[in-house]
Amino acid sequence: MRAATRNFIGLLALLTTLAAWAAGGNVEQAAKGWEMITAGALLVDVRSSEEYAEGHIEGAVNIAHTETAALAELIGPGHDRPVVLYCGSGRRAGLAQAALEALGYSGVFNATGYEALQATQP
Repeated sequence: MRAATRNFIGLLALLTTLAAWAAGGNVEQAAKGWEMITAGALLVDVRSSEEYAEGHIEGAVNIAHTETAALAELIGPGHDRPVVLYCGSGRRAGLAQAALEALGYSGVFNATGYEALQATQP
């Protein structure tokens, strides 16, 4: 039974990896995002409000990636505050990350896409 259990766990890990990859996200980035979220990072969904309403990660605040001032206001004056961003594939989260870093924020992390985060959720 132990070998069967190990095989099942290995298969489950492989399927989770494939699901995250198919969802357009990076497994390593999504996993790092979960480490930060678990440690208390602010979680921000930078997709549209319509996408957010269709489903989102529990606890995520929704501010569109184009709303840099609103993102900065949400994060506050602590430029090193840990913040995890996600969108549909990671592209918009990357744009938001770059805009925030241009304002001096250093704790911002792009955890790629919503489906990748779902697939790798602990």
